[in-house]
Amino acid sequence: MWGLIPYGDNVTWQLGYFHECMSGFEHQVAAHLMAEGMTDEALILTRMIHDRYHAAQRNPFNEIECSDHYARAMASYGTFITACGFEYHGPKGYMRFAPKMKAENFKTPFTAAEGWGTYQQQKTDNQLKASVQVQYGTLKLSTFGVETTHKVLKINVLLNGKKVNASFVQNGNDCLIQFKEPVTISAQQKLTITI
Repeated sequence: MWGLIPYGDNVTWQLGYFHECMSGFEHQVAAHLMAEGMTDEALILTRMIHDRYHAAQRNPFNEIECSDHYARAMASYGTFITACGFEYHGPKGYMRFAPKMKAENFKTPFTAAEGWGTYQQQKTDNQLKASVQVQYGTLKLSTFGVETTHKVLKINVLLNGKKVNASFVQNGNDCLIQFKEPVTISAQQKLTITI
């Protein structure tokens, strides 16, 4: 059965859910707001959910929805990866970052099919310097995308200080770096791209 039945009536079990919010849906809306460039609104909504489940009031690791520890609340990860502008396709060897905030000095963790690490970028009006450092496992890449605000004239790609042959295609603010041969970044190695 459904556990403790409110008011001792087996018909009104659903009354127990009237005090719960559907944070999974709220997180999805926040992620969509972030994707549409409504960064402040996305952060406000995310903060509202966080405050509702603040440790001083409730369990911050249990956003109650249809039951305790309901999985839909894990949609909060969508807001995070959208804020990072993170895209990844393991079989194609494709990764992209286009941060929605603080793009001039940005750092974030990432996870991939066979490893995880950090992405970092510094951006000015006429240069973008990005790095991908694998902390554990490996990362195989054939293409890597970034968002620029300037016309790209040349790129420089290094893997642990050694030059990597690559070309690029720019379409508006999107710059796609294509490696001549797929690149495998192992643990504690760093791929550095200067545009």
